[in-house]
Amino acid sequence: MSSWLSILALALALAWNIAEISSTPSNATRQGKLFSIFQIINFPNDACGGSSSRNGTCYTSEECASKGGSASGTCAQGFGVCCIFSLACGSTTSENCTYLVQAVTSMPTVDPCTFTICKCSSNICRIRLDFASFSIAGPAVGTTSATAGQNQGGAIGDCVTDSFSVTSPGNTASPVICGFNTGQHMIMDASDKCHKASFDFGGIVTSRQFDIKVTQYACGDENGGPDGCLQYFTGNTGTFANYNFPTTATTVTSTVTHLSNQCYTMCFRQEQGKCAICFQPVIAASTAAINQASFGLSKSPAAIAIGTQDTSCSMDYLQIPGAEEDEITGTNPNFIVGSIATKIHNRICGRFFNFETTADGVGGADNEESICTQQRPFRVHFKTDADEVTTGATADMNEQMIHPGGIIGFHLNYALQDC
Repeated sequence: MSSWLSILALALALAWNIAEISSTPSNATRQGKLFSIFQIINFPNDACGGSSSRNGTCYTSEECASKGGSASGTCAQGFGVCCIFSLACGSTTSENCTYLVQAVTSMPTVDPCTFTICKCSSNICRIRLDFASFSIAGPAVGTTSATAGQNQGGAIGDCVTDSFSVTSPGNTASPVICGFNTGQHMIMDASDKCHKASFDFGGIVTSRQFDIKVTQYACGDENGGPDGCLQYFTGNTGTFANYNFPTTATTVTSTVTHLSNQCYTMCFRQEQGKCAICFQPVIAASTAAINQASFGLSKSPAAIAIGTQDTSCSMDYLQIPGAEEDEITGTNPNFIVGSIATKIHNRICGRFFNFETTADGVGGADNEESICTQQRPFRVHFKTDADEVTTGATADMNEQMIHPGGIIGFHLNYALQDC
């Protein structure tokens, strides 16, 4: 779509035309000259950077006002304004770049707070939500203990006070999330019937806030990520985590709790010259007495806390197709790109991010190895069930028993490997 701006030439141009008209005897010619004082300027409605940190769409000032946006700087060589769309609860938008905003508050005035997001054109296939800030009430938390378990598995990880989700009619909706998600994102397969991004708020909470950028991607635009991928990561290295993981923390406390009923796929772009990807916990160990790394999903396969894989992972787990071990020390062979591994798995769970039998002889009780895969496209699937197992006094019977706990979730580094 393009905007049409009719500009009446001022002083100099008008004087020039009048002079031309007065010196021309032909009425027909004079009429032709009169039309030349109008200039039609056409510019596309491209993305633009506003005078603040927000992005917008280039419109005429009149169009921006009529669409409910706010002018923030100029674009199209000064003929347009960068129009910023910041929406309040209950708003509907079909703009390509919009912001869903709630300043810090203990209790929003609108509950539920719902935004309707519609495709800006029929050629839109993916809609991305980037959480510049996202802090609402978290789930019911568990507490991992070295001495006694707690029997509250039905509530642990549930968003019992606040929640957020996005619909996608005809496609898969987002999981229900809550808590701290600043820096996270989710991408939906676009629906012709519009999306509902909804916050549900419970009781009084000390503070809530969110600032979410919504971007629409045309079909075939690689930046939108592959269909079915709720999250999409690019670059040779980076980090990723489950929703509600405290990604800014440097230690993993006993109350770090992953969300219930999660089921989604995270995808990683295969960069040029890269043929494999490896993963490792961001926090490998802690100097604190509880000594928890940034990984812990489900029960341990034994009374002690160890890692496990495949058929032992049926409740909460990460699925990494074609997973191979990268042994840093010991006698096991290192992972080598292009080689045929003798040890391949798909599901990873338990209390440590590794395979159960490791070369250091401690039965999977460490986070010193990476887990890699050569299977492309690079994808990791995350699954949690409705309840945590919290009865019993050993790690194989209670997800809150023995550090590290099985209620943690994950926060991992990723690194693409050269071919």
